[in-house]
Parts: sequence; C-alpha cells; structure tokens
Amino acid sequence: MSFQLRNIREIPGDSLAKFTNEISRRLSRFLTRNQFDQLDDKEDIFIDGQDFDTVVRLQDHLTGTTKFLFDKPYYPPFEPDNDILRLWIRGVNLGNEMTDWSLHGKDIDLFGEPVLVDGAPHDDGIKTGGVKSIALRMNRPTSPTVNDEYIQVADAPSVGIDGITTGISYFVRFRALDIAEQGGYSRTLFEKIEGATVEDAVVAMITNDGKLRFSVKRSNIWYNKETATSTIAVDTVYDVWFTFDQPTKTIHIYVNNIDKSLTTSTDPNLQSDLDNHDLWIGQRGKGPEAGFFYGDLYDFRIYREKVVSAAEVGYLYSNKWTISNIPFGQVMVANYWATVLTGDIISPSACSWSLISFTPTSWTVCTATLGASYTALSYTSASFTV
Repeated sequence: MSFQLRNIREIPGDSLAKFTNEISRRLSRFLTRNQFDQLDDKEDIFIDGQDFDTVVRLQDHLTGTTKFLFDKPYYPPFEPDNDILRLWIRGVNLGNEMTDWSLHGKDIDLFGEPVLVDGAPHDDGIKTGGVKSIALRMNRPTSPTVNDEYIQVADAPSVGIDGITTGISYFVRFRALDIAEQGGYSRTLFEKIEGATVEDAVVAMITNDGKLRFSVKRSNIWYNKETATSTIAVDTVYDVWFTFDQPTKTIHIYVNNIDKSLTTSTDPNLQSDLDNHDLWIGQRGKGPEAGFFYGDLYDFRIYREKVVSAAEVGYLYSNKWTISNIPFGQVMVANYWATVLTGDIISPSACSWSLISFTPTSWTVCTATLGASYTALSYTSASFTV
C-alpha cells in the first residue's frame, strides 16, 4: 500500500491509516529534536532552503524591568517632530530591515550577522532593573561576517547634505572596540556622497590615534576638521555630535557635551563606486569594502536644516533621549512613562467662591415669586462659604 503526503496529513478513517499517521508524527518529532541537539547554540535556529536563509535568535539575557513609583512627572520630547529629525536609528534590533524611529519611513538595511549586547554602563533612563540599555555590536572578530557588517540607508534628499540652507547635525552614540585602520582606511562612522561627480559629500571617522575627523564637501569645496588631540579610547561609550553651519561653513564636534578644539585636516578618501549615493553607517561606502567599524552602535540621528546649540547638546547628554530640556528619567518614552499625582487630593479651601462670584453679572437674579431659578438670597453666606 502506498501513501501520498496529502493522505498522511488528512485525518485518517481506518486503523492502519491512523497507525501510519502516528508513526509519521513521531518520526518528525525525532528528526526535529535531533537537529536541535546538533546546534552549537541552542538559542539559534537556522532554516536553510532554496533562495532563502533564515535565522531566529532568542536573546533572553537582554531583559530589563521598569517599576513605576508615580513619584515624578514626565514631559514630551522634541523627537520625533516629523520635520527636522530626518533619520533615527537605534541599535536595538537585528532585523534585515531596521526601524526608522524618526517616523519618516526610510529604507534601512542591516548586513551581516551582528549581535545585540548589554550597553552598560550607558543608561537610557527608562529601566529601573536588569539591562539598562542595548547596543548593536558590529564586526566582532568571531563573527562569520566580520568586516562585512554595516548599515545602509537608501538615498533620499531628506538624509543628504545637498541643498541645505541652514545646516545639518549628526548624532552618534557608540563604543569603539578597535580604532586601528581596517583595510587601509580609518574606522568609519558614516559616509555619503552626492552628485554625478561628487559635488557634495560627508564623512566621519576615527583615526588610528583616536582623533575624530569630520569632512563636509559643498559645491566641490572641502571643509575638513579633526579634534586637536586624541579623543576616542576603546571600550568607552561616547555621545558625539558633528554639526555644519551652511552660511558660515563652521564645523563643531562635541564629545560627551564638550565642544572640542579642532584643527584642519586633509581631504578624505571616499568610496570608489560614485554611482551609489546611499548613506553608509559603519563602513566607507560602496567600493573599498574597508574602514569597517568594530564596536557597539547605540544611536544614530540626522537633524537636517538644524544646527544644534551647545545647550541642546547638553540636554541630550543629560537625559539621553532628546534635545529638549527635560531631566534624566523624565522623558515620555512610549511604554516607559506614567501619569503622576504631584500632590494630595484635598477638599476645596475655605473660600470656595469670592464675594463677587455670584453677582448679577454672573447670574440672572430674579425677585419674582414664581418662575425664579435663583433669588436674591440663593447664594448667601449660609449657603456657601464666601
């Protein structure tokens, strides 16, 4: 007797078919269990098939808790404003398509097999227990895709530098784990070129002596600056701002709320593929396949047509979330804030109304015997405390 797969999966009606169906189910469970036992890491489940390769990872060690004590008020942040903040990437997920937290819906692709790690000692100010922050670790030496892990944002005018009139600000929170050159290029934080002959471009990198270098090209003219001294140490979390004022062509680099002294640097090496104008985070664009960033990415943002002020830099450094002047731990972050009672509920004071609360101008006072809603004596001291 022969059976087709369809026959086996149907609910059998006779005893032999029921027996065959049960054997099939038990064999399936055995094979699945055997494949699972052969995995090096039981938290990784791979599915290999024609034309696709899928991995599901359970990272149950990166959990935190939030306890609401209802002891402080929360305030709404500037971000997302659906205007100036044009791109916001947070290193909190491993999907091939990353989320644009600015709500502009940018196409963001994550390449390679990076992992999520505990972001300590950084604290986002939204958890009271467990892991306080999460970061995306790229290009660890043990990764099967080392030096091929990066983020690519599809080209769009809203994330470019071409056409700006006021200026632009870039924010990166990161922890570098190696600053030695990779493939002959300095470790790249981000890079983007624009125009058929690269009339406009922007690139930020970490040199092998720990300096931060920021270069902006506008209408074929380079504006290059770097920190005057070594600034970046490995295994340290930094909040870094790169700002460019378009009218004055002024560059600022803020590191952990310090406006760093800068010196002029040389023109940078850019990607070799001049036809690709995507934004590259963690490598030197398409072409050289070098300058890969090895470390943890927490946060990346672009504020277009805005040059953040020193005060706004300080606000975000303090509260970790927004350029609004809000104390640490009091930013309205979805699922991590609650309403709060700022005082006890009390009865009205002895003076519920003043002497003129119910004058003829406030109420129509009638003196007629019939049809009077209120009389001249309706609101005397005997009725209410005045």
